[in-house]
Amino acid sequence: MTSQLRLSAAFAGATLLLIGCATTEDHDLSERRARSVYPDPHPKSAEPLALQEGAAELTEEVPELDGVASYVEFGLANSATLRGSFEQWRAMNERIEQTSTLPDPRFTYGEFIEQVQTRTGPQERRFGISQAFPWPGQLDAQARVAAREADAAWQRVETQRLEVVSKIEVAYYDYAFLARELQTTDELLNLLRGLEPVVQGRVKSGGGQADLLKLQVEIGRLEDDLASIERRRPASWGRLADALNLSLWSEPPALPELLAPELGPLDSSALYRTALERNPRLRELIEEIEANREQELLVDFKRKPNLAVGFEYIQTGDALNPSTSGSGTDPYLLSLSFSLPVWRSSYDAAEREARHRVRSANERLAAEESRLRSSLEGETFRVEDAERQIRLYRESLVPRASETLDLTLVAYRAGDASILDLIDAERVLLEFELSAWRACRDALQGISRLNALIGGAQ
Repeated sequence: MTSQLRLSAAFAGATLLLIGCATTEDHDLSERRARSVYPDPHPKSAEPLALQEGAAELTEEVPELDGVASYVEFGLANSATLRGSFEQWRAMNERIEQTSTLPDPRFTYGEFIEQVQTRTGPQERRFGISQAFPWPGQLDAQARVAAREADAAWQRVETQRLEVVSKIEVAYYDYAFLARELQTTDELLNLLRGLEPVVQGRVKSGGGQADLLKLQVEIGRLEDDLASIERRRPASWGRLADALNLSLWSEPPALPELLAPELGPLDSSALYRTALERNPRLRELIEEIEANREQELLVDFKRKPNLAVGFEYIQTGDALNPSTSGSGTDPYLLSLSFSLPVWRSSYDAAEREARHRVRSANERLAAEESRLRSSLEGETFRVEDAERQIRLYRESLVPRASETLDLTLVAYRAGDASILDLIDAERVLLEFELSAWRACRDALQGISRLNALIGGAQ
């Protein structure tokens, strides 16, 4: 009983000592990041629709959404690609604690097949526990590498989030533009339909039928245009549904209203400076560079020995002569061991690998900065050109075309203009109106792409 008590006390003390060496990681930062993307970052997993029974009969009802902001909010919460990047980051984040914790202790047990007789009695079995300790600073170095890699994964989440937002907004503005096409075409169609009785009255008064036929042909053309626009609606909604990650849906929702943007001057140099600071793709590459630099420093620890501390207890029976001094005494053993870092060539190769990875990431960073500058210049030009067109059409061409149509209509009623003059004026107004709204759409889409490039709306 005495030896069992000593055994229990020894192992309890050793276990407490080793447990006290474990390290913990503060997860406050990761939780704040997680909740910045999802209010509930720990959702219950859902089975994909394609794997559910009767998936072909399922539909996904779109909630009541009002405005681009509500579409973006819904799409971010529903995006499978964003959730995938997010979960990948969470997985990478969990590696930090794994790399900063001591290796598991080792427990050994040995049973003597043939008891070893000693002066104090036969040795029957032995118990041991040991703990390896990396070189001081190695765990911290490993944790820094894992933290840098997790930060790079977080920047990929930010990149994915911006891409999802931009994809939704671009598809949304395309879908909203359909409403303006339908509205503008329908208004001019109704205007011509209202003119048809006037032309029919002239025919009844003895006028020729050529004007009536020309008017009816133009009405038919506009009706066909209107039908074509309406038939484009499911395809346009399909692109928006894809951006919202809606695999199945019933009917397209109501067309949103496209509004003219409020634009100001754009400074491509200022946008580039902002992008250098905030673009998550650049930040990801920077974190990758730092992670490989930390990895290069970590290789030095492989050249240093690791220490292992062990404790053994040997259970010993009573001596053949019970009067022998120390009969049945159980010996204890404290051991120290060191690893032998002899494979120098492999350590050198690991160091060269890390150095090459740093150079690779530096080159990719330079290429990404060049691509970013080019993309910013291109999108800035498109937004500014769309803004120029908006001003041109809204302030000059559309008002003049509308006035021309009104004057031509009055002149036609008075017999001073032909039906072809009226149709030409109507076609010009339709073209200018649609061009103005198309420029509005292009400007809004360009702003969305610019925001994705510079790391979010300013």
